[in-house]
Amino acid sequence: MRRWIVRAGVAILLFLVIALASIFVFLRRSLPVIDGETSVQGISAPVEIVRDADAIPHVLASTKLDALFGLGYVHAQDRLWQMEFQRRIGHGRLSEIFGAATIPQDRFLRTVGFGRAARTAWAATPAWAQEQINAYVAGINAFITAHRGSRLPPEFVLLRFEPEPWTGPDVIVWVKMMAWDLSANYSFELLRHDLIRAVGAEKMAQLLPPYATDGLSIVPSWPGESGGSSGSGGWWVGQVGRF
Repeated sequence: MRRWIVRAGVAILLFLVIALASIFVFLRRSLPVIDGETSVQGISAPVEIVRDADAIPHVLASTKLDALFGLGYVHAQDRLWQMEFQRRIGHGRLSEIFGAATIPQDRFLRTVGFGRAARTAWAATPAWAQEQINAYVAGINAFITAHRGSRLPPEFVLLRFEPEPWTGPDVIVWVKMMAWDLSANYSFELLRHDLIRAVGAEKMAQLLPPYATDGLSIVPSWPGESGGSSGSGGWWVGQVGRF
């Protein structure tokens, strides 16, 4: 009886070792390859990516477009799952991979329309800027093309899907999400706007005093407008129609 217990213990231990080794090899396959050379299409000359002692990548290229291509490639190397998750948030496409649990979030995100705003902004983006963003996107897609299945981050394997090719609006949509995240005072800006239409600027200022003239600001006031900063009631109310 004791012999069978020993044999069972050895078998279980061997199974655990094999399982752990398999998991280790599987996870290692998705780590970025930081040594050697790889061939890609979409660049005009070789691009060198050097990682320093802190693993921070430095992209060395002969042209700006090639450098942006390399930047997209290393971003995909290090953060492809994060990038995929963020663009799905922006476009309201979480439920395609997470199921019914994220339908309320997708409904909200699509109602606000971050994806629509990104597509509209992309259509209005100057050609020179589109060219640079497309170079960055091409780098992302070059990495995706060369990495399928288990070579993708483990989240893709666990959720059983592969990322679609990236586009310009996919880059812009997260800019829209960041703008939303940083616009915590938007309700007060709209309130000021509505009050000035209803009771006039003078009475509005009695209800909602303007931002301090010596307050911190990153945007100067427009010539001839009241207030000394971007946070002042006069500047924001006067500029609402220009956004």
